[in-house]
Amino acid sequence: MMIEEMKAVTVYGPGDIRMETVKLRPLKPDEMLIKVAYTGICATDLAIYTGDCSFVKSGQIKYPCRIGHEWSGVVCECGREVKDFKPGDRVITDNGVSCGYCEKCQEGDYGHCLNNKSVGTIDCWDGCFAEYMYMPERHTYHIDDSMTLKDAALVEPMSIALAGVKKYDITSDSRVAVVGTGAIGIGAAVLAKNFGAKQVIIIGRGKAKLESALKCGIDVAVSTHDGDVVKQVMDLTDGEGVDFAIETSGGEETIMNCVNFTKKRGTIAFLAFYEKMINNFDIDVFVGKEQILKGVMGEFGLVEEAGKIMEKGLPLNGIITHEISFDECVDFIRNYKDTASTRIKALVKFD
Repeated sequence: MMIEEMKAVTVYGPGDIRMETVKLRPLKPDEMLIKVAYTGICATDLAIYTGDCSFVKSGQIKYPCRIGHEWSGVVCECGREVKDFKPGDRVITDNGVSCGYCEKCQEGDYGHCLNNKSVGTIDCWDGCFAEYMYMPERHTYHIDDSMTLKDAALVEPMSIALAGVKKYDITSDSRVAVVGTGAIGIGAAVLAKNFGAKQVIIIGRGKAKLESALKCGIDVAVSTHDGDVVKQVMDLTDGEGVDFAIETSGGEETIMNCVNFTKKRGTIAFLAFYEKMINNFDIDVFVGKEQILKGVMGEFGLVEEAGKIMEKGLPLNGIITHEISFDECVDFIRNYKDTASTRIKALVKFD
């Protein structure tokens, strides 16, 4: 198959996003050319577009940047060294690409590659807002026949949620609170329930998003519009608080709420980027409660693990709230605020 060019979306600077026709480069021996089926729009993609992303400000993300890191696709071509994939295979991939030749990569420790590139973000490996993607075999995974390509596009955000939930030793006695009703927040709450938590509470602002979360089997939803969030959580936990809190919203005001409604010696995990320095964090309360604070990023291989969990069946109905064509995605991103109150996960469908 000789594919010479494709359409791709690139951000050239804050507020400057363009769809262009670009030429495809030659395929490397260990790579596959994959036709993108679905791409998810992430808050990080939007922050790169607006210029508010902290990694843009730090210089780790440079313009122009071809955004997108949540996706599924079908293999079109394989390099001569690819062994376990063939054209027609349905796949998902890690959200980063190791170099393959540094000391760590030679040891097979791709997660600590000294030259890692993140897909569509830091030290950018060209992202999936494009008709085709290049991906090395070592970062690519098969999709089971039981999973649709549409659902498979949720695996990457679910892998971030999984990274957070795996920070905890969840038992049948555990109470978990999740702040945020995006795909990662709802996904983390669903996974906490799947891991056996006694009670899972999800906290958010939008009525429609909270209703979607409840449809996914989460025990109870707390709205910020119904009064003091800390009091609501304490009332729901018989005054004890939660064992584990997962913060996915990126809201500055939510951090102290997590500290206040989490038990003494409980654990709080941050799965969001805040895009700024945090004020009003009362560290004395945190220290006095002897709590553990963990930052969470994705890890190579968790996409495969999350995919296998999803294959067994997770109640994720309602997470996909918008579906648009690739030709519509530039305008959708430019007008992203119009869908903020109802959007959990928007997917771009490719022909």
